[in-house]
Amino acid sequence: MTERTKAPEECELLYQVDETPPIGLTLGLGLQMALLCVCSIVINPTIIYRTADQPAESVAWAVFVSLLIAGVVTMLHACPTRRIGAGYLLVASTTAGAIAVSVDALSAGGQGLLLTLMVTSAILQLVFSWRISAFRQILTPTVTGTMLMLIPVTIAPINLGRLTEVPPGHPAWSGAACALATLGVTVLIAFKGGQRLRPWGPVIGIVAGAALAGTLGLYDIDGVLEANWIGMPTLAWPTDKPDFGPEFWGLLPAFVMVSMAYAVRTTSVTAAIQDVSWRTRRAPDLRVAQRTIAADAGANVLAGIAGGGFNATRTSTIALTQATGVASRRLGVVIAGSFAALAFMPKIIALVVALPAPIVAAYLTVGISVLFVTGMKIITAQGLDYRQMLITGLSFWFGVGCEYGFIAPEMLEQFAGGMLKNGLAAGGLAAIAMTIFLEITSGRRRRIDVDLEVASLPELRTFSQTFAKANGWSRQMTERLEAVTEETLLTLSENEEKKTLGQRRLRLLARKEGRAAVLEFIARTGEGNIEDQIAMLEAPGNEYPNDREVSLKLLRHLATEIHHRQYHDMDFVTVRIESKGGRRR
Repeated sequence: MTERTKAPEECELLYQVDETPPIGLTLGLGLQMALLCVCSIVINPTIIYRTADQPAESVAWAVFVSLLIAGVVTMLHACPTRRIGAGYLLVASTTAGAIAVSVDALSAGGQGLLLTLMVTSAILQLVFSWRISAFRQILTPTVTGTMLMLIPVTIAPINLGRLTEVPPGHPAWSGAACALATLGVTVLIAFKGGQRLRPWGPVIGIVAGAALAGTLGLYDIDGVLEANWIGMPTLAWPTDKPDFGPEFWGLLPAFVMVSMAYAVRTTSVTAAIQDVSWRTRRAPDLRVAQRTIAADAGANVLAGIAGGGFNATRTSTIALTQATGVASRRLGVVIAGSFAALAFMPKIIALVVALPAPIVAAYLTVGISVLFVTGMKIITAQGLDYRQMLITGLSFWFGVGCEYGFIAPEMLEQFAGGMLKNGLAAGGLAAIAMTIFLEITSGRRRRIDVDLEVASLPELRTFSQTFAKANGWSRQMTERLEAVTEETLLTLSENEEKKTLGQRRLRLLARKEGRAAVLEFIARTGEGNIEDQIAMLEAPGNEYPNDREVSLKLLRHLATEIHHRQYHDMDFVTVRIESKGGRRR
């Protein structure tokens, strides 16, 4: 097998995901990671409920519930069930991306409306996790990256106004000074701190800002002193009835966009955590993404019912795994237990809840800035053509124009319950609409459905010959298409032999992209990943391959690119073959 290439600052992996580190190391690193993550879990629901002018009891309850839910879901990631939980070191947390839409919901209809929107969007997220393969042509990197870039646009009006928010009797510059101290320390550590210090930058920045706020009289220490060390907040379970009124339909698209954007981002997160959790590179298993998204959806159902904040999987554990060299899922158990324990420590929670608004706003500014760039990275990761650039640019600026009332505000107010007033909903819908249009009007795809067995080879050869002839390809290219089709079928059918008995079908889609042919094989889930199997061919001592390995070697030789994506319900093998010869004479 080929060893995974390490980044310049990456620590050598000491313990991979299925290994058990010493108990002292597990407890120490687990507690450190929990402390790094707890700030965002507490701060995000605090911002939502404070900004919407909810009672202090509701704020404390939202934080309590959010910590418990984060603990439960993080435990599920460490100890997964069959369809829920990643099985990797991943941490659940409330997310800043839903702050704007949550504040809008609370302001428009109270907790009943927020509950209805969160549960509805979470159910849709759960359906997406089950059938993620069906959305692969619509929720492309271009669409989801654009939606992530628009999330900071919707949060900015709320966040920027809080940078100078101070209690009566204090000068505005004092709030700005605290925000600048928080932001300055965080950025300084990000620029100059080492790999191990960098994850602590936001926490150290908050401490620096809080210290300055204390000297300026902005930090309310009385609430911290009055809080108990052990206990739980006053019960503030949402009692409002579900609300399916006009406000629900106006805000639902924005909630769905947030859910889908984070669901697709979770797919990238799970691919990254798999990459850093094993000593040898493996092809991403999208079944892990499905289980992780299902856990996020379950967390959001619980949060909606109980009155917590919107949840998503954190990306920070990827960097922490690289920095520490420990990817063991045992750390997740310690992190989950720490979240649950902190939920019953009101004094520690009060330290975070009492932070002045400018410090929280500065902390959030860093997070949403990174989120914006994350969206850009997703869009550009696989290259951009003119059409993708146009979709991104038009959708983004349409979303910005709708969010800030630059585009026909009177008309948007009346259209579909005002759903296009939200920049994320407007820009996301525009990106999806343009993507669907491109998909519908793209070049014709040829399709054939056959039984997944060797007896189907003659049908597939005829299909390959017809496809090559229609595109004017040479005899050499036709033979390569036939060979790739044959070897892929043989590999998939051998995988199927390991499954339970029963007739299985194979669908082959073929299209032309420039001078290349792209073949997509769609079948029911089999055992093993073709990308991993091809990588194993390079292992030392594999000089005398068996018949199956001969097929894999031929496939590797004939194809330009091979990608095998596994879901719970389907396998997708995409093979690209570049035409080396000219057109048929």
